Amino acid sequence: MASSSINETFVLANYTSSVRGKSAKKYTPGVYASCTKKNTSSSDGYVTVAVQADGVHVLDTSDLHPVTSQTLGPSTSFSCPPLTLPSSSNYPSRTYAVISASPELSSAGDGERTLWVWHGDASKSKQKEKQSKIILSREHTAYGLYSCGELPERVVALSTTGEIAVVDADSLEVKSSLQQSVSSGVIHASVFTASTSYLGRGTAGAIVVMATSGSSKKTHLRILAIDEADSIISQEQDCELPLDSESIASISCSDTGIIGVLSVDGSWSSYRLPAGPSSSLTELSPPFRLSNLSFISQPSKYSVSTLALTSSHVLLAAVASHDLVLLLWDLQFSVLLASHTLPVPSALGPASSIHIRLIPGSQTLTKTETQAIGQVIFILSSMPAKETPASEKEKEKENKSGAKTSSVLVVVPYSVPVMSTIAAAMGKGDAGAKWLHAAEEGGKGQQSAEETARAKLLGTMRAAMQGGRPQAAVAAFMKWAPPKTDNKIVASTLEYNFVKELLSIVLLNVSSTETKTGSYVPDVVRYLLEQRVVCSAMIPTPGGLLGALRSRDDWTSIELAFDSVLDLSEAEIVETLCTVVRVHRASGPASASASAATKAADDAMDVDPPAPTSPSKKSASYNTVTPLPTFLALLASYPTSRGPLLLAFRRAMRDADEVTAVLQVLENWVARKTKADERLLPTKKDLKKTEQGVWVVAGRREKEKDKETGKKKEEVPSLEKAVELLQIILDASFLSLLQHPPAHKILKKLQDQLNPEISFGSAAETLRGHLEPFAIAQEKTLKESLVPAQEREREKQKGDWRQKRKDLAVDIGLYKLEELVL
Repeated sequence: MASSSINETFVLANYTSSVRGKSAKKYTPGVYASCTKKNTSSSDGYVTVAVQADGVHVLDTSDLHPVTSQTLGPSTSFSCPPLTLPSSSNYPSRTYAVISASPELSSAGDGERTLWVWHGDASKSKQKEKQSKIILSREHTAYGLYSCGELPERVVALSTTGEIAVVDADSLEVKSSLQQSVSSGVIHASVFTASTSYLGRGTAGAIVVMATSGSSKKTHLRILAIDEADSIISQEQDCELPLDSESIASISCSDTGIIGVLSVDGSWSSYRLPAGPSSSLTELSPPFRLSNLSFISQPSKYSVSTLALTSSHVLLAAVASHDLVLLLWDLQFSVLLASHTLPVPSALGPASSIHIRLIPGSQTLTKTETQAIGQVIFILSSMPAKETPASEKEKEKENKSGAKTSSVLVVVPYSVPVMSTIAAAMGKGDAGAKWLHAAEEGGKGQQSAEETARAKLLGTMRAAMQGGRPQAAVAAFMKWAPPKTDNKIVASTLEYNFVKELLSIVLLNVSSTETKTGSYVPDVVRYLLEQRVVCSAMIPTPGGLLGALRSRDDWTSIELAFDSVLDLSEAEIVETLCTVVRVHRASGPASASASAATKAADDAMDVDPPAPTSPSKKSASYNTVTPLPTFLALLASYPTSRGPLLLAFRRAMRDADEVTAVLQVLENWVARKTKADERLLPTKKDLKKTEQGVWVVAGRREKEKDKETGKKKEEVPSLEKAVELLQIILDASFLSLLQHPPAHKILKKLQDQLNPEISFGSAAETLRGHLEPFAIAQEKTLKESLVPAQEREREKQKGDWRQKRKDLAVDIGLYKLEELVL
């Protein structure tokens, strides 16, 4: 199953900038940035940064070094994020930027709509003279520059009032444009490849999704298509979002047609864009409300940002208290999949005055195309104080020098599934509880008597465990617990979330110090395991259920979990096996003799005799480590998948000595099974009658006895399971075993034991065709015997369906009565 994660972030660059002139009258970010993917399969890319009063820089996220730089001086400022088109066979790399103010502009009215471009080969760092051209109509301000793979040699420019211009990437000629009657401005815009996105419906070109605000505070959503051939712009959809445009803090839109709208009060709504011209906007899932984020308590659209990654997966960046948080949500199921916290850089000042933006970076799919791996550029900029200068002289001085702004660019690597699935969302309900708005107080009065009793029990057990009285917690639970014999009451009472809370109280919320002093009592855990109501997914720790039990030395519960828990992961099983192997090796003959020699030397120097020791009651009760053969038998019998189990062995068991110890046990199993009598047909001791009187092969009930000691041998798995586990271990560690001489003898024994079995299996395979009819007849007889006697009698009374059809063939004129049997 594909998982979601936010990996460790790293700083890409730091800048200090200032904004002067016309742009200084309104808030303008200190830097603008955009990302371009490399012409390789790497998930890294190029980041183009436009720094106010400085210039344009192209950075490589793989080595954090600048690729190209264009220094423009302190009098040049920018209107929107720049854009870089990577080099191709016909053209070198090109960098575009819309200039807001510069001494090189012919007039002040040309600012914020003049496009500059620099041609150069990033690999050779060769620059040419820049080109300049006005691409937007008068009184229009640039909102963004976009590119699309299906619009080669085209740059899409969008203004803040909704004007779209398609510009030739080489000559800067405007090929086509579209005016929009927008009174207020653009809130959000996204450009997708038409043929691969949900919105394009198979046509080639580009799709523009644009959210705009209207005069009556309404939010309009427009979907436009740009044709591939002649760059004709047409409007495909025009619908209305049921939200006030002034209350919107951030909007995200994915190429699958899922749009998320976050309001300043923390309410997060999600919709699915219409699939056809006549369709309307549909709600993806009910809205949910966030909390504990600074932009909610101090309403600000600048201190929060959202970005769609894949499908309904959206990354949210915001300020929480004095830290920055990155939260990866699945809007379809309203669950938090991953989170990451990082401190506010000291260069930015207080967290309350930070402008946050998320910029989409490069993204690649894995070979299975189920997981997306990529990067997001996290831009943090300090915002100027709201206080105005006290005098006109201070105002004039500030306009001349410009307001200083510090900016930090952070790279956020991530991994996320391509599509949203129920399997990935299961068990994640509590992960986002910290960031969700608490339920209303009035809802607590509507709890049933059973829910009230469970809540009271949890409170009592929690207080007892925190007070160091685990026996009191166990007594309270056992007094409340339903009898084990009544399965219906147990199933209805021990529901998933309640069991998860119980495990959290008695198993997780116990410190290591308390564990050593006996504060952990396994009675509650074993009761839940015996009732088969425990899942490994209930334990949020990386080691899962077995890891939590292993940290408490509760090996009896670990053995019980193999029989009662259905979702033990291969990773936690192999990690537990490694612990068993280490204890097994430490208590082996060589280790025991070395310990005895050391103890004898110490005793020889000791004058006083040692005090007698009594075994600990606790250790005798539940913390004795499971023997290696027993645990391997549990592993071999538990249903696992070959791929994850192989990967778990490669990651966790890298020591060749540990693998050799496991091989020794498997070699003993293979030796015992191959020395057993070869019976093609079962004997009377292997057969038994079922309750219906049908003979079946049940095998020997008693265990085999050792000829020398007369004691019963330990039961081992079948040869098939032993060989299957042996194959996985050899595939994971064969190269390490070849370099480990002690393993060579065991490998040679295994080869000598398995070669005759392979020959015998090949010879016995020829009997399959002759014996198959008997096996089919036996299986049919067994199935028929399981049918209840009343059901068999009912079938007999029905009679043959053909005879029944003849009885119903009544003459009713032109009509004929028939029976259809399916």
